[in-house]
Amino acid sequence: MSADTDDSAALRPDESWETVLSTVHSARSAMYTAGSTAILLMWAGIITIAYLAQYAISTLATDFADRYPWFPGPLWVIITSFGVVGSMTIGTRAGRAVSQGIAMQNAGIRVFAYWMTVIAAAGLLPGAAGLWNESGAEKIPFVLMGVVALGYVLFGILHRTVIATFGVGMAVALYVPHYLFDDNAPAVSGLAMLALLGAIALWVRRTGEW
Repeated sequence: MSADTDDSAALRPDESWETVLSTVHSARSAMYTAGSTAILLMWAGIITIAYLAQYAISTLATDFADRYPWFPGPLWVIITSFGVVGSMTIGTRAGRAVSQGIAMQNAGIRVFAYWMTVIAAAGLLPGAAGLWNESGAEKIPFVLMGVVALGYVLFGILHRTVIATFGVGMAVALYVPHYLFDDNAPAVSGLAMLALLGAIALWVRRTGEW
């Protein structure tokens, strides 16, 4: 009994308040980042597929690529649409596993609104830049994925460092090969995203954090 009293006395009021704030912050972050690691793994795989599919079409179906040089735009839109649906499904199920209360519902609405805004911006900016046409469509993936990468960075800064790190890695995998490897850039970007996928999987294995 005296040991419990000593422990209580040893905990200063400011330390107790910091403990409460830390607990509240952890609970809040858990609501906003429910299923985030699984979503990161999924997106790393989807983007890898998109890059490698673009490279395969460019090298193995040259007649098609020459006839439709704008094919990367629709290709990326189609492939990444599966990621949007998958993210909603994973996030919803993970959120219900954390909590089914009103607080979780409100957090889910905010996260949904955030990412819908990012996706809308990713679609509207190419249009504002005049890229939704035959001559500019091949540049759409650079704008689309750049906006999505920025979305990950901003969301990660607020809630979880690994999410921001993923956004930075996505941007590096997109832009650096484009300036260094010319026609082979999609293949290099695909391999870079595959490496990022492996890094996330390794991080999950070491920390056990999903």
